Amino acid sequence: MTISRVPEAGNLWVGGVWALNLEGSRDKLYQQNVTHVLSVIKFSFDGWGEEAKRFKHMSIDIDDDPSCDLLIHFSSAVRFINNGLYPPNNGGTEPDGRAETEGEKSQDDGTSPGGVFVHCAMGVSRSVSCVIAYLLYKYPHRFGGKQYTPSATSAAERRQTSKVAIDRALQLVRRERSIAFPNSGFMRQLELWWEMGCPADDDNSVERHPVYQKWLYDRMLEENRSVHVAPEAEYIRFEDEVEQEKEGVEVETGKPDGKEVRCKKCRRILATPKFVVSHTPTGSESSNCAHVFVDTLSWMRPALEGGALEGRLSCPNAKCGATVGRFAWQGLQCSCRQWVVPAFSLNRSRIDEVAPRRTNAPEIRQPPGQNSSL
Repeated sequence: MTISRVPEAGNLWVGGVWALNLEGSRDKLYQQNVTHVLSVIKFSFDGWGEEAKRFKHMSIDIDDDPSCDLLIHFSSAVRFINNGLYPPNNGGTEPDGRAETEGEKSQDDGTSPGGVFVHCAMGVSRSVSCVIAYLLYKYPHRFGGKQYTPSATSAAERRQTSKVAIDRALQLVRRERSIAFPNSGFMRQLELWWEMGCPADDDNSVERHPVYQKWLYDRMLEENRSVHVAPEAEYIRFEDEVEQEKEGVEVETGKPDGKEVRCKKCRRILATPKFVVSHTPTGSESSNCAHVFVDTLSWMRPALEGGALEGRLSCPNAKCGATVGRFAWQGLQCSCRQWVVPAFSLNRSRIDEVAPRRTNAPEIRQPPGQNSSL
């Protein structure tokens, strides 16, 4: 099984490197009018002479290792594939154009003006991952529902449907290539790609995305934990500062019924609902939990910049300074037995949880003599 056609995706093929090294397989690519080759492996057409001119070529030099970052290449890969299948000068769509609805039959009926072959070593993991990334990008309604469009769906909703969407796309590829099986790391990266909305406006769309940047940060923390060291102060990500820097990107809000966390002693706000971290599978923590976990916030900087693996968290109010919790880069186990890693824990006995003040609530005038506090 050297090459396989991807069902319902135009003249798109996937396979192993032998398809280019065996003369009979190359003839099949020529017969299928394949003009573009995406190599998800170190590969060059050097030495092919005039025959190399038959193809436009893009190479992604990456190992089939779950720890490798293939996600950063998805934007450029899907643009390359789409440009090969639907060349703009052949009446196709723009390189970043999607088929958002089932009505666009010219791109949903299994035909395309051009042809693309995507390969790695065996046509099992790396190349299949890029093909799935393209399918999710080009035909999102197939895998997220008939009315699905990334722009009309929140990141939280996309996250909830990511596993199902990736599995549907993989099953489509397996109809013609039963050995297709991306490694676990690439499957997770495909879930993130879907969660991000498959951004491909340009080749750097993934690199700029907040979800990707957070994923890189979490990978760095995981590497630090494996060698039992805290992250260097200059690389610590404070989520409230990151939130302030976001411009023109989708921002998730906290739980609508969430509560503000304040120091019990001085009432200083320690975390708004947006930065409270759920630590149970259902997201419905019990009031019996001894801890409230929060994101890494800028008021913690004095405690974290010393490079300690764990320590106390104190109220940032200079006139208070009460101990309100603790941090542990290696993680903590709540009294409900759930582990949180890394952990920034506020002790419920040292804090108050209150409903946030409504700053945009209309003023209600009371009749003369009426107690306004009632």
